[in-house]
Amino acid sequence: MGLQVANPFWLLALIPAAAGIIWFAHEKTALIGSRKAVWLTLRSLVFLFIILALAGFQLLWPIERISTTFVVDRSHSMIHQQTAMKKAINEALANKSPEDRAAVITVGAEAAVEKPLTTGSQEISEFQTKINPDYTNLASGLQLAGSLFGDHARGRVVLMTDGNQNIGDVKRQARYLHEQGYVVDVMPFDVKRGKDVAVQALDVSQTVYSGEKMPLNVTVKSTEETDSRLRIYEDRNVILDQAIHLKEGENQFSFSHLVEKPGFHTYRAEVLTAGDHVIQNNNLSAFSDAKGLPQVLIVEGKEGAAQNLVEALKSSAVHVKVIPSELLPTQLGGYLDYESIVFSNVSAPSLSAGQMQLIARAVKDFGVGFIMTGGKQSFGLGGYFKTPIERILPVNMDLKGKKKLPSLGLIVVLDKSGSMGGNKIALAREAAARSVSLLRPKDTLGVIAFDSKPWQVVKTGPIGDREKVAKKIRSIMPGGGTNIFSALQLGYEELKPLDLSRKHIILLTDGHSSTTINWRQMIQNGKEQTITLSTVAVGPGADDALLEEMAKTGGGRFYDVQNVSSIPTIFSRETALITRTYIVDDPFYPKLVNGYDWSRHFSGGVPQMNAYIATSPKGRAQQILVSAKNDPVLARWQYGLGKTVAWTSDLTGKWSGEWPVWKNWVPLWNEIVTWSFPQYEQDAYNVAQTMNGNQVKLEVTSAGSGTKPLQASLVDQEGRAIDFSFRVKAPGTYEGTFTAEQAGVYYLQLAGQQSRFQTGIVVPYSREYSLQAANENLLQQVAEIGGGKVLADLDNAFSDNVPPASKPQDLFYLLLVLALILFLLDVAIRRFQISFAFFGQAFTAHRGAREKQSQTIEAQTGRMAQLKKASTKRTKSEGPKPQPAVKSGKPVRSSKGQRPQAKTSSETVNRKSVSASEERMARLLEAKNKRRKS
Repeated sequence: MGLQVANPFWLLALIPAAAGIIWFAHEKTALIGSRKAVWLTLRSLVFLFIILALAGFQLLWPIERISTTFVVDRSHSMIHQQTAMKKAINEALANKSPEDRAAVITVGAEAAVEKPLTTGSQEISEFQTKINPDYTNLASGLQLAGSLFGDHARGRVVLMTDGNQNIGDVKRQARYLHEQGYVVDVMPFDVKRGKDVAVQALDVSQTVYSGEKMPLNVTVKSTEETDSRLRIYEDRNVILDQAIHLKEGENQFSFSHLVEKPGFHTYRAEVLTAGDHVIQNNNLSAFSDAKGLPQVLIVEGKEGAAQNLVEALKSSAVHVKVIPSELLPTQLGGYLDYESIVFSNVSAPSLSAGQMQLIARAVKDFGVGFIMTGGKQSFGLGGYFKTPIERILPVNMDLKGKKKLPSLGLIVVLDKSGSMGGNKIALAREAAARSVSLLRPKDTLGVIAFDSKPWQVVKTGPIGDREKVAKKIRSIMPGGGTNIFSALQLGYEELKPLDLSRKHIILLTDGHSSTTINWRQMIQNGKEQTITLSTVAVGPGADDALLEEMAKTGGGRFYDVQNVSSIPTIFSRETALITRTYIVDDPFYPKLVNGYDWSRHFSGGVPQMNAYIATSPKGRAQQILVSAKNDPVLARWQYGLGKTVAWTSDLTGKWSGEWPVWKNWVPLWNEIVTWSFPQYEQDAYNVAQTMNGNQVKLEVTSAGSGTKPLQASLVDQEGRAIDFSFRVKAPGTYEGTFTAEQAGVYYLQLAGQQSRFQTGIVVPYSREYSLQAANENLLQQVAEIGGGKVLADLDNAFSDNVPPASKPQDLFYLLLVLALILFLLDVAIRRFQISFAFFGQAFTAHRGAREKQSQTIEAQTGRMAQLKKASTKRTKSEGPKPQPAVKSGKPVRSSKGQRPQAKTSSETVNRKSVSASEERMARLLEAKNKRRKS
């Protein structure tokens, strides 16, 4: 046991406290004598106890028991050592002392407590905590172990691992624990693997030219000799598929590939091996940017719809690719291959919501151009209302002049049976609510939901409050059977008596009807009363044949929906189609509003135009040509990093009239397409990449210097945006970090004030799955830094070779209580007339009595000595006394007739009296000496 002071600085307060006591001692007060002495003593103790309390005066109690935490590596590389580690820990727990404590922590990408720090010795049968085995973060395990010990513990950490960390800094954490007074021991384990073949490297040229043969170098590592198959992909297309023979260790393979088209390409090497135990390391990606002619992707809703544009672009140095909408890419990289994308009469239902989002991402974040041209499948009639495509265009799909539309009546018959649960019903509700936004408040709307029977969610009548109606629609919940025709019959009955110019029903279902009626007669009767019907079949469970025939009979359209994300665009298109006035088909001559840099093409006048799709211009849009009704015909704007153009007429000549044969048609469209191209400066930035587990740090160095923010967009191959931004590290240098959820290529777009830059970031599979041996060197360093040892077993896991530790007992409150009690006595002495004279008198009286007793004893001792001396002197002067004769026991008389016997008795009495007095005095003297000594 020892003492310590937590805040020794407070001990300096003893100096002014002592000065105060001295000043109190010399101050003239009413306290004098013993009262003042007692008061000064109490005051001194009060100051002393308060100062010791503030200084943190503590008692140190030594800690005897040992606390040991086992940190177990449960990452993938240690998957075959779990049983051995459990056995070692259980043996150590069985042999520990009852008072010692033990804990178990498991580690992967993060650390978790498997067994809390307790004195229990129950063995571990299985590791129960869930951890991510894709990474090894040993530092987090040591950090969590240190937090379990708490303060003032004799702690030991036993790290059980192969040492292949790939997140964090275990040496730094071991040093920190050692500085805290703990010991870090290490128990190494070998890496045990079965058959494993891994793609270790894929090397391609990051910059090539189209038409160039690019070398492809692949490194494959194997744990044993085996046969495999190697495949290499370019943008999801297989460019090499070859059987290979692998020897144990590293194997190098080299190929060449002809890069046929320019653009941003991703490459992936894949190895397939029978009996391979680890599949996570069988793929590796790379990227390359091929230079060449600009690429333009033209997407046609109907074959030949963009032929006039294709012919016009042949005269320019542009490579054109024409595809139907069904072949649109499903990954972002498929759009980044092109400088611009043109939609020619393409309907929104032919695209998925994901594809539209990818196009919007390519335009906004990567500067890809986008041009939409008109037709019956385009703009508002194509169902693009409130879609990502509408957001990037310079025009809105709805019309400001809706008051010009004829009176409309729309009833939505919506399947809400149990099979419509989940995403189906959610998108169907959103589709119906979107239709509300396209209609005017005075238009008639009814919404009927059905399962086994119909439910009128929105009563048929003028819309009125759009928000209130949309809220009712979004309250529809799935459940029940399917009875289509009773709900459809109710819809016809609701529309028949209404006096409206156009009446339309949209039926959506994902199943078969449980009842049948004469539906043909019902639909035919409705058609005779100008009620049209369109049907939407959702998923493979719907009766496609029946629904298609119903739509054909009802004079509407049939939609076979396999991707439910297109449901809202179908409803938008249907709502737009029933108005018919979106198509403006009065011949006119477009008017030039502002030619901007295209004005030279219109200086000699423009041809007549037959028709266009009515739209509304957005606020920042640059209108170049408008119709006689001031609707946009040709408009453009900048959206994010990209540029987009809206041409509301068609390309065939049916709507655009004589424009395709106009002399300026070819130069105009070459100007429009090239204007939409992004402007990149590939040498503007240098990007360096480092990884810590799945944390990717990017450092960008600008060709120029400065501290202004750098705009960055980062997305994965599916087009999902990654939360990422740069901060200024130094002039011209920027740094940012993001978390890679999966391996592959990520696309980075940088934009400064006058430059743009696009590149790829390759994230390989986790190093956890690479073929590597145990890192014995790191484990040795951890043991040395942590003040521990490299252990062969856990026999000494609870040995008493850890630094001593003590638990402090704070005396703060005890000292304050003592100071308070003494302070109350201090007050009592000063405020009340407490006299200490009684104690002085009693002491003086006691001392006087002892002195008087001592003097009496000394006087008696002196008198007795004098008597003894006188007796001795008298005896000597009388001489020896004759002994009387004795006869027959009769007494002998002296000559004077006295009785000698009587005289002898008197002398004897005197002598006895003197002897008794001497003994008594001797005892008194002895008692006095003892009291003095005591």
